[in-house]
Amino acid sequence: MYRKLILFTIIVGLGLSDKLFAQQSLPQVDALTYRLFQQKAWGELIKEGKKAIQNGMDFYYLRVRMGIAFFEKTNYHEAIRHLEKASKMNNAEAYIQEYLYYAYLFAGRNTEARLIAADLPPALKKKTQTEQMPVVGKIDLAYNYTGQSDPAVLAGFTAEVPIEIDGVQFIPNKHRYYYLGLELDIAPRFSLYQGFSYLQVDHLLYSQLAGEQFSDKDYLTTLHQYYVAGNVLLSKGLTLVGGIHLIRRIFPVTTEVITGPSGRPEATRRISNMGENDLVGFLSLYKRFNKVTLGASFYRGSLFNFTQNQGDAKLIYYPFGNLNLYTQSTFSFHQQDFGNGNTISNSVFDQQIGFRTTPWLWVEGYGTSGNMNNFLMKDGRVIFNRMDTIRQRLGGRFIFLPGAKLKLTLDYTLFRNESEFFPYSGNESFNKKEYNAQSLTGIFTWTF
Repeated sequence: MYRKLILFTIIVGLGLSDKLFAQQSLPQVDALTYRLFQQKAWGELIKEGKKAIQNGMDFYYLRVRMGIAFFEKTNYHEAIRHLEKASKMNNAEAYIQEYLYYAYLFAGRNTEARLIAADLPPALKKKTQTEQMPVVGKIDLAYNYTGQSDPAVLAGFTAEVPIEIDGVQFIPNKHRYYYLGLELDIAPRFSLYQGFSYLQVDHLLYSQLAGEQFSDKDYLTTLHQYYVAGNVLLSKGLTLVGGIHLIRRIFPVTTEVITGPSGRPEATRRISNMGENDLVGFLSLYKRFNKVTLGASFYRGSLFNFTQNQGDAKLIYYPFGNLNLYTQSTFSFHQQDFGNGNTISNSVFDQQIGFRTTPWLWVEGYGTSGNMNNFLMKDGRVIFNRMDTIRQRLGGRFIFLPGAKLKLTLDYTLFRNESEFFPYSGNESFNKKEYNAQSLTGIFTWTF
């Protein structure tokens, strides 16, 4: 018994002694990390720095060296974390702010980079070329073409609807979309983005009214859209975004006009354009953590004289602390009120992944599943307000950087859509048609 107790005491003592001998003093850690810093042994420096912090040692130059080491390893999220801690300990050395500026910039956190740049001393402002921050942040130019993949759906359209039911059915054929976006950096913490767009859509229109059938394979509608969103940096890593999306819809309407002498009236049809306004408002809140960004959005819309309420929960993950690889997952709960107590609720899930292949090329892939009828994405900038319903979308894009301030995006999307005949009264639908649509988008971005 005593022998076992003595043996146990010796083993425990040896273990404690190993830990005591292994634990370095603060001057030793300082000397070691300084030597590794001079040797640019960034990986070993990070390893020793983590070990020191776990053992309760934390000082200004340790955080500086670890921040720069992570910066050199292109892990900008970790670099920001350590450099921010160093800055709180001692903000007298301006070069720390320079590293912070570039870390925020390379991490894609431009608003926080602008905030750092605003407080840089004159010499560093000149070095970083931030002496005069331009008011115009960027300009976007975009064109989109969306067309039917199954032309037989239009050419061989048939309607299996009881003739006594009045209603309408649309199948979009071709979309042509033109877009101009302008970002204004009003203040270091506040930016304003405005977008102007024009959309022209060719439809197949089928309608039934008072026992008569009417079909138009060239039913043309146009949309004029204005989007505005303000972006406010509330505090480090916390951003509030809010805005509106206004839509002006113009579509032809056929009316019957009675003409001729009173004894011999004649009915003629007259086509005139009619306009209606739709409006969407939204608020989004984003909180950035190390390698993770959490977001929440709320939308309220009045599209096609219906009411939409939508809530989003978003998770963005940067596994390497930079833009070399990232994933974005968004879960949406969408509710649409058609009036007369007819409300439809559904869930939509969107997943995106992107990665850098070369210094000038990123590749992204994405997929969305759910009922996307009058559905909203990207802080209200994208509205799926087609006359049919999108059930699924799959796509990918290439993002080219031909110059330091230029970006070219090429996007391809395959949609799985569904169209139905909707009666003017009642909740029942008829004549379901399923088909695919393809979309090509080009976006040119000029950053100032």
